[in-house]
Amino acid sequence: MIAAIRSAYQRAAAFVRRQPANFKLMLLRRSIHGLALNLSAQYNSIYATVLGASPVQLGSLQSVGNVVGALIALPTGWFIDRHSLKKTFLVATGLIIGSSLLYFGASHWSFLYAAVILLRMGIRTTCTSCTVVGARELPNRERATGRGLCQSLSSVVSLLTPLLAAWIVSAAGGLNRFGLRSLYIIQAGLFVLIFLFLLFFFRDTAVPVPQHRQKLVKDFAEIFKEGPVVVRFLIMMALMEIPWFMIGPFVPLYAHQFKGADEFILAGLGTARFLAALLFAIPMGRLADRFGRKKLLFAVAPLSYASNVLLILAPGAKVLLLAGFSFAFYGISTSLANAMAAELAPKERMGRWIGTVGLLRGLISIPMPLLAGMIWDHIGAMYVFIVAVLVDALVRLPLLLTIPETLNAGGGPGSEPGRHPE
Repeated sequence: MIAAIRSAYQRAAAFVRRQPANFKLMLLRRSIHGLALNLSAQYNSIYATVLGASPVQLGSLQSVGNVVGALIALPTGWFIDRHSLKKTFLVATGLIIGSSLLYFGASHWSFLYAAVILLRMGIRTTCTSCTVVGARELPNRERATGRGLCQSLSSVVSLLTPLLAAWIVSAAGGLNRFGLRSLYIIQAGLFVLIFLFLLFFFRDTAVPVPQHRQKLVKDFAEIFKEGPVVVRFLIMMALMEIPWFMIGPFVPLYAHQFKGADEFILAGLGTARFLAALLFAIPMGRLADRFGRKKLLFAVAPLSYASNVLLILAPGAKVLLLAGFSFAFYGISTSLANAMAAELAPKERMGRWIGTVGLLRGLISIPMPLLAGMIWDHIGAMYVFIVAVLVDALVRLPLLLTIPETLNAGGGPGSEPGRHPE
């Protein structure tokens, strides 16, 4: 066992050593980012309800934030391609700092609209920027492994974060306004640290840019020259947002209201999720780099669905922890699909392509939280989780069948840009 762990560590260290400096910085950035966001992740929905929000109002908060997150995706990708990836990262991090401060100072749930808008803008822009770094600087056959390593390192740092957050909440007064708001000022400080790392250590990488000036719409129209497969892929990626935005905000609320979970059980849910990501993100990334992305996406889907089933059926804390463990596979699926996305466009159009993916993902995310809140109120809380599984199994997976494997094609280094099967 010890020998296997040592061997895995040596392989991971060797992988990191041969990567560019910007990717190494992304590993550090992602780790601190995960620590900061996951301090409050289990409590955002509960905090909103403590401030007076109903399930439908909670859903409306998320939906409004998602509108802005969707709208910013395209200009983010265009700005990265035309101007500066570093400036984009810095602005995005600044937005998240502002969001944390607004959460900290909120006195009523309606004040959270501004906080959620800034948070969604910042996260969407940061995710687009980080994906572009991986697409530009990692070769195809190391991209999924790189994303898995990034996710695993973030999980190592975040593994104890929910327990730390539970201790902070408990020490500050429990699951009430004063106990919960303490998390957000600490979160703001961590994002200030990320901002400083990016400011002093990130270096923009030169990529080919057409000499003539084009209009924004024409710039994005070029993306679809890659073929009809991109349209099917865009829809498939958009559907992957449903678990995050339809059920994500309601998991801790359901566990708290229907299963009696206190702050420490909620912390256990988060810790179990990070443990699963730590154990499986890199191995599944390596398998995807060896056998292809599609096979792994199909294999991971049932593991994701188990989270919803276990949450509904859980008679106690142990089964709730298994539900949290299984929920990690939604994130692993998204990482695999992001590696696939990076192989469908050449590097010089990567920002616009990833921005377009972000736009479609953002658009489908807009109604999902509000729909979930309405299902919760008018049909039943557990049906939020049942509907999410049915949509994924009956719509997304059949669509994935129609998309060619991209492992040996795409726009990354070590491949032939823009070439993929129809």
